[in-house]
Amino acid sequence: MSTSIRQSFRRLLLTAVACLVFATPAQAAPSVTAQAVAGVTGLPMDGVGSASTHIVKIADIWASTESTSGFTMSISSGNLTKADGRTPVAFQVALVAQGASAPSSSAFTVPSGTAYTFITSGAGSADRVLYIKYTPASLQDPGTYSAAAQVQVQDN
Repeated sequence: MSTSIRQSFRRLLLTAVACLVFATPAQAAPSVTAQAVAGVTGLPMDGVGSASTHIVKIADIWASTESTSGFTMSISSGNLTKADGRTPVAFQVALVAQGASAPSSSAFTVPSGTAYTFITSGAGSADRVLYIKYTPASLQDPGTYSAAAQVQVQDN
């Protein structure tokens, strides 16, 4: 009989929020679309007595603007948590270009709980892939964990 425990990361909510600051009536608001990838609702949380760092693709993100100053995309991070709040697992986020390899562990430079930012400098679009990095405890409390990553785009 296997002693490994697999917990579910039931939902990673990607909230796409487009914000426009100092826009003239002729200028369109920036747009953003985020689509969760298959498998994001069943992330591994390791087994009893072992733990490893996981880097997992969770969403494809497309953002664009007509602003000649570009846009700023902010993505929140935080904790995978259970309803009872016990044994949270911090996660970090990072973006890579569509078609690029998964980021290495060292690419996750923004601490959990701090917004990750991606800035462009001109009109156009950016197609990116969102990854999370997390390390459960070696004796992670079994159960259902959930989290949210909020994506906001604002004209520069």
